[in-house]
Amino acid sequence: MMQVIKIFVQSSHLLMVGIGVCLPLVVILLSRKIHQLTDDRHCFAVWKFCRVLLKHSVILILIGSFLGFVMAGILWSDAYHERCHLVMTKFKWAAVEWATSMAIISMVLGSWRKQAGGRRAFWVRTLFLLIASLNLLYHLPILFMVLTSIPETQVQILTELNQELPRSDFVSIAFSGETLSRWLHAALAMIAASFVYTALQSIKVANQHQQGANRDSAISVCRWASRNVLILLFVQIGLGIWAALAMDHGRAQDLMGNVWPASLLFLISMSLLFIQLQQWTGLMSEQVDRKKLVKAIATFITMFICMTAVSVLI
Repeated sequence: MMQVIKIFVQSSHLLMVGIGVCLPLVVILLSRKIHQLTDDRHCFAVWKFCRVLLKHSVILILIGSFLGFVMAGILWSDAYHERCHLVMTKFKWAAVEWATSMAIISMVLGSWRKQAGGRRAFWVRTLFLLIASLNLLYHLPILFMVLTSIPETQVQILTELNQELPRSDFVSIAFSGETLSRWLHAALAMIAASFVYTALQSIKVANQHQQGANRDSAISVCRWASRNVLILLFVQIGLGIWAALAMDHGRAQDLMGNVWPASLLFLISMSLLFIQLQQWTGLMSEQVDRKKLVKAIATFITMFICMTAVSVLI
């Protein structure tokens, strides 16, 4: 039962934080369209939608971070406590980076409330949002991946000496093939989730208007987000193969049958992936079917939970 709770809390945490962290990247790409549109009404509609996404980014990061603390409470043990102490300085810097990114996103949101702005404002905003998003997307996942990858013997030795993990060892683990493939796989899943969320929010905007620029822009954004989800899913296939090849022998054996629940969930995830490719392809048409979009989003969330469960079980 505790394992099931752990899987759902971790899935919710990763989804919310991942979407929140990656939404600024979506906003960068979407706000670029403002300078390509000739109709002022469509420009205004896209600008207003970008601001909504940035607001949601802040909210989702806050909720996801709270769930992260809940997750830490579930995982907490003497062994986990020892591992955390080995990277305590990294955790302190991670807190500074989190606060900095939140401040930057809030600052951009506050300075962008009156008008869409010109090209110079777009490039300045892009720079700040890139810093805020990539800062969290890189440092925090890598930190927790290294935390769980430190060899047990090294944990015992460093704990007895009351020392933290040396920087050279941290870098060695962080830039190993297994860690990098896992990080890229996870980062791409989070970016894809942010596009799924964008599609959901855009169709909600479309439902609020019977006709006009707001509805037309929202439907256009939904098709655009669907196309990007499809592209990222195709890229995920390649990264997933790399992650499987880079996986250590023990975890690979667990995935291939030693831990049968993980093997079963992995097979379900692969089946859902191919269903997803078909679903998001269909959503790129001129008329977006709302029921099909809801099914595609539900399938994506199910696939995400299954893959999170696999990582927990092995």
